[in-house]
Amino acid sequence: MTSRVVSLDAAFAVLGVAPVDGVAAARAAFRSRVKHLHPDVTPPTAATLAELARIVAAMDYIRASAPVCLEVEISAAQAERGLTRTLRHGDKPLLVRIPAGTPDGTRLGAVGEESINVTIRVLSAEAGPVDPRSDCSDFPDAADLDAFMHEFSRPSVTTRLARWVRKAQSAA
Repeated sequence: MTSRVVSLDAAFAVLGVAPVDGVAAARAAFRSRVKHLHPDVTPPTAATLAELARIVAAMDYIRASAPVCLEVEISAAQAERGLTRTLRHGDKPLLVRIPAGTPDGTRLGAVGEESINVTIRVLSAEAGPVDPRSDCSDFPDAADLDAFMHEFSRPSVTTRLARWVRKAQSAA
């Protein structure tokens, strides 16, 4: 009963919206159609359940394919000299290098993540510093950087399993 969607255009077509309408329009169409097709509202038949599966698969595909856009606020002094900032998107740690002289509204990519865009918002000098350490924060906070390094340096589950298998084979 699983339905596969193979392109972003097809996913938007299943929901009845155009790709130029964006993710918000797709989400609204998804909610509207699910309200009418949900088994609590409409008697579950093979056709309604198949249509519901198509709609859910289309929205899952759109969510997985949609680029992530984040915003970072920095002071004018930080924008002038540049800095490196650590962020989190869900459970995923991200690193953003902001070059010196970055103007307001600049879009940068997260290091190693081409699907994640970060918009830089430069606060005016009257707004005050973003964080109290802004006068000396050319580098990320040590704790943030340590957490970031730990996240990427620890071995994955697959690596640990492979080590365990190799160790068991060499002991035999």
